[in-house]
Amino acid sequence: MPTNKQSNNRVLKAFQSCRDGLVRSIMKMSVEQQDVDDILQETLIRVLHSDAKQQINSPKGYLFVVSRNIVLKKLMQQSKEMHIELDDALLENDEGDSVEQALYQKLKFKRFNQVLSSLPEKHRRAILLRKLYCLSHKEIAKKMDVSVSSVEKYIAAGLKQCKQSLYAQGYEVNETIQSKSDSQSSEERAK
Repeated sequence: MPTNKQSNNRVLKAFQSCRDGLVRSIMKMSVEQQDVDDILQETLIRVLHSDAKQQINSPKGYLFVVSRNIVLKKLMQQSKEMHIELDDALLENDEGDSVEQALYQKLKFKRFNQVLSSLPEKHRRAILLRKLYCLSHKEIAKKMDVSVSSVEKYIAAGLKQCKQSLYAQGYEVNETIQSKSDSQSSEERAK
């Protein structure tokens, strides 16, 4: 059985050999550039601790799994924070809005999130990158490694499905959602 020092060296060598791949994997998951080093450091520390308890057979594979789990946890936390902020914003509605209107908007938003979660991953990711991070279609295409026209199709199809589902549930749907997306893509093509 290898000693702790040999085990640590094995993990460190694996980390060094796949560091660039880890960075690419993390960046594909819509992580901010400034957070990548923190995620890499936390990944290495967790893998070293795990390996100290029980030897890891495939350190490279384990590094990727741990980094992915850290990113997912971080994204879920950000999503929860965003939901709390949106809920608070809905509750702090303008004085002219009624309680019924605030409840209606909250339920509509909850339903929209459910529909968004049910979309295919590429559609959901394109919509979130556009609406949440305000990235251009060109930036989204680069991040997702697809063409700009694919991004436009993902967003259009995803928003259409969200709109249809909300409408089927009896919610009023803002027609400008789709037209904003269309005008944005036209502006980007003109550049």
